[in-house]
Amino acid sequence: MLPVSWDPVLIGISCLVVFFAAFIALDSAGKIAVSGKHTALFWRISGGATLGMGIWSMHFIGMLAMKMPMMMNYDIPLTLVSLLAAIAASMLSITIAVNGVILSRKNLLLATLILSSGIVTMHYVGMSALRVQDGIHWSRWLVAASIIIAVTASGIGLWLAFSLRLNSKGALVNRIAAAMVMGLAITAMHYTGMSAATFSSHAHALPGGVSERGLSIWVSATTLAILGVMLMMSILDSQRRSHRLTEHLQRLNQQLAQQAHYDGLTGLANRTQIDLSIERCIENALPNRQRFALIFMDLDRFRLVNDAWGTHVGNHLLLSVANRISTCLSAQMTLARLSGDEFILLAPDTDAHDATELASRIAERLRCPFYESGQIIQVSLSMGISLFPDHGVTLHDLKLRADTAMYNIKQLGRNGWAIYHDSMMQKAWEGARFLQDLTQALALHQFELWYQPKFDAQRLTLSGFEALLRWRHPVKGVLLPGRFLDLLEKSGQMVPVGCWVIDQACRQLRAWSDGGHDDWSLSVNLSATEFGQDDIHTLVYSNLTRYGISPVRLTLELTESTALRNLERSIEILNDFARLGVTVSIDDFGTGYSNMLTLKNLPARELKIDKRVVKEIRENGKNSKIVSAIIDIAHTMNMNVVAEGIETREQQQLLTELGCGQLQGYFLARPVPAQEIPALLGNLPFRQA
Repeated sequence: MLPVSWDPVLIGISCLVVFFAAFIALDSAGKIAVSGKHTALFWRISGGATLGMGIWSMHFIGMLAMKMPMMMNYDIPLTLVSLLAAIAASMLSITIAVNGVILSRKNLLLATLILSSGIVTMHYVGMSALRVQDGIHWSRWLVAASIIIAVTASGIGLWLAFSLRLNSKGALVNRIAAAMVMGLAITAMHYTGMSAATFSSHAHALPGGVSERGLSIWVSATTLAILGVMLMMSILDSQRRSHRLTEHLQRLNQQLAQQAHYDGLTGLANRTQIDLSIERCIENALPNRQRFALIFMDLDRFRLVNDAWGTHVGNHLLLSVANRISTCLSAQMTLARLSGDEFILLAPDTDAHDATELASRIAERLRCPFYESGQIIQVSLSMGISLFPDHGVTLHDLKLRADTAMYNIKQLGRNGWAIYHDSMMQKAWEGARFLQDLTQALALHQFELWYQPKFDAQRLTLSGFEALLRWRHPVKGVLLPGRFLDLLEKSGQMVPVGCWVIDQACRQLRAWSDGGHDDWSLSVNLSATEFGQDDIHTLVYSNLTRYGISPVRLTLELTESTALRNLERSIEILNDFARLGVTVSIDDFGTGYSNMLTLKNLPARELKIDKRVVKEIRENGKNSKIVSAIIDIAHTMNMNVVAEGIETREQQQLLTELGCGQLQGYFLARPVPAQEIPALLGNLPFRQA
């Protein structure tokens, strides 16, 4: 056997070469997931080529580390085949490993087999490139061991490199560990495979091919060039990504700052920014007592726009309103959007006269209709003005007083402006106290039901009552629903108060039955909110059952607009009431939709003509003919007709002649508490049957 020795320096160099090649290749592979299609393809090819070149270079540097008493020559075609095998296997294994968000078991096994096969093929084809007479003798056990080492270490290296690549914090550590494992795998496989080869003492080198010296120069130059270029490209790419990330973070910070201080829809200052601007204005104005104005603005009935045409049209309208207001302002003024349809304007160096002129210009500018998404929309503004230092010297005081002035305009009918004065605050406090009293009225048992009789039109006999809500305020006395019904709705108290009304109505029917008046019926008004409850039928049924009341004695009144709002659901609920035996009455007919064709689809048995229609009725007049037609059509649909608001004998006689079944109004009887009903009926100007 030929004596063989090893150069430790070249062995170390071979290990470093394969480690750096593996690290650069894995670093290139790590860029694939965050690159575009064409850039990712470049990193796949370059990463695979780098790893393949590193494996091949390590092999031939290791071959050069093997010192024998003869100069070796290498077959050029086989040497090139070994290089191509290493590159192809590396490219393919990396491509498979990066396919998908995570490295699946199937892809790991396939990539491991391909990479280890490439390493083994490269090594043994490279060994066969030695031009040696009498050949090489192989140890089968060591060859098998080298293959096992290649497969095991390749699998571990690929797993370390790609299975945890989503963990950005540990990516560099994983990549270094994977490069070390792959380097050790290739090195161990190579030197195990080298140990499996023995050379006969009669062996001698054949001429031709490339010499060891030529190969060493070629391998060194090529390896250094490729690794250097790839390392430089990787560094430049990392710097480029870092620069792009920095720019992205700067843009993101700018966007966050924009969002923190400016409105996303209109681009105007938001609440935070305008507060800062007002604070600065106060600081600048305090030393010289300079004047400035704060104007609160609110679009009138903006909610109707959203309800009718949707928020898309509403948002476009808000943007158009902001643009129109901005055209009335100077460069020193700051317009902000607080929320929804609320705006606030800071106007430096502005006194009361200037502020009113500015408000007038803004109102005039908004009088022209808006054209949004094919809709012509007319809007108006309510504006409240506070002045520094007359109305306060703090942010809170100035905003509160401007808001109070705006609220006062809303109360007076909207579409205008006003400068704050102290009486407005008193009025606002009274309104707040009134609302507070209202929210506690149910718990304090301040609500009452009063009862207005209904009479048979022909015989003027009592046919039933209508329950009417009253609030016995501890200071203001008995209040009619017109004073508090809207606030009841806005404060969220309508449903609990409505439940209380139904309970009290059924309780009163029970009391009348116990007093011998089983023939008295009772009508109860349902608001749109109450009617919209999913359990309204269950609520009515449970109260009738609890008090043992026949359903035919209860009439539920709802307006035609409520009934027609969601026609399918209304029909379903009204059919449930009809099956129960409860009479449904369409209240306030003659206002709103007044659509008899649609009304015929509702299972209602009673139609109630609104008092506003009754008030204007005249014999042989236009309204008389309209009411006559309504009554005739209602009769054809088997509906009873009730006329409310009878205030004169003329109205009573005319509506009776037109065919109304029942009459109700102050001319016949006023509403009274339950305990006063006997006295009321005893004092009627006509005899009761």
